[in-house]
Amino acid sequence: MRRVTLAAAIGNTVETYDYAVYGFLTVMLSKLFFPASQPGIALLSAFAVFGVAFVIRPLGSLMFGSIADRAGRKPALVATLVLMAGATVAIGLLPTASSIGVWAPILLVACRLLQGLAAGGEYGTAMTYAAEFTPQRRRGAMTSRVQIGSVVSLLLAAGIVLLLSATLSPAAMASWGWRIPFLLALPLGLVGLYIRARLDESPEFRALEQQAEVTSSPAKESFTKHWRLIVLIFGVAAFQQIGYYVAFTYAQSYIIQLGFTQAQATLATVISIAVAVVLVAIGGPLSDRWGRWPMLLGLSAGTLVLAYPIFIGLSSATSLGTVILMTVSLGVLPALYTSVAPATYVEVLPARVRATVFAVGFALAAALLGGPALYISQTLVQITGDSRAPALLLMFGALVSMAAALFVRRMRPRVLAPDIAVATNERSPEGV
Repeated sequence: MRRVTLAAAIGNTVETYDYAVYGFLTVMLSKLFFPASQPGIALLSAFAVFGVAFVIRPLGSLMFGSIADRAGRKPALVATLVLMAGATVAIGLLPTASSIGVWAPILLVACRLLQGLAAGGEYGTAMTYAAEFTPQRRRGAMTSRVQIGSVVSLLLAAGIVLLLSATLSPAAMASWGWRIPFLLALPLGLVGLYIRARLDESPEFRALEQQAEVTSSPAKESFTKHWRLIVLIFGVAAFQQIGYYVAFTYAQSYIIQLGFTQAQATLATVISIAVAVVLVAIGGPLSDRWGRWPMLLGLSAGTLVLAYPIFIGLSSATSLGTVILMTVSLGVLPALYTSVAPATYVEVLPARVRATVFAVGFALAAALLGGPALYISQTLVQITGDSRAPALLLMFGALVSMAAALFVRRMRPRVLAPDIAVATNERSPEGV
């Protein structure tokens, strides 16, 4: 189980690290790749490029989700990791606008599209793989451990950016220092590839093969017979996507705009993410004890009530201590939510199309809500002139997920192969 957890988590770590590095360097990238624009417009352009990767995620979800449901979870996991790491390293090698002009942002967009293609199939396949090894009574704990990889990668990305910002001069950081976090995706990817190449196939997929129930057209079956489940996954993922990117990525740029330095903003984000790692580890096991839907509902409702007051405190902060406190508060409920949601996705989906439906529903939420979250948050501030406006986006995501949690309440968890094995062992005196 430790090897399964590590194998599933390593890809999520690389994926989220690659996305997070771009998010934490958005302010700098806006100056390097969009230098002719006004500062506010350049930042919006950089946020738009961040969101571009999410636009193509549904296509990646169909591609790699179908591979996972038709050929097995392992081939899809290897393919997504190679593509993601390669695209991120390419960003670290790109010339800037001062060297090649308009081709710089064009190539940046191309690399982000490749990242999005890989990410479309990575998260759903990795969580499906991990959950299919685990009995229901431990599934929340198992998937939350995989989710820790995503949050740790945020911590890793923020820590590296903080270290570089603290040790390099602004000129050195703008000249070559910004490339280092992207290039570090290469060793991370190679380690992940080594681990995933040695994987076994999941027991659930092996059971489908033995029963000759592997579907030949997972995408067609998903959209014709299970479109309601795609909508449900989208709804559950709404708050996870918006909360995750607002609390742990946009917050850093937001704090910089309040007048704090990049190092101070990154420090506050690092502390918030460190707290989130602990909360993710706690949230999954709690969902095994208390149930998935009560926690999804309660965390969404809590965000609906607390998001705006937290942004009031953050936007009016005058000291670094207050900024850190408010940034940590902003991440508490999204962190707990993101530890509970993955097990929920797996348990409401049939095995034949589990990876595809999971990937498509989650990727649509990423494309429509997660990816644009940074851009929408900044646009709300620009349009309204209200620095607390991003709270409205958080509240919207929480409201959508509250409704989805009520539908989850009406569904019984699917019986997976590990559940059958556990039940057999419990009934047999010999434990066979």
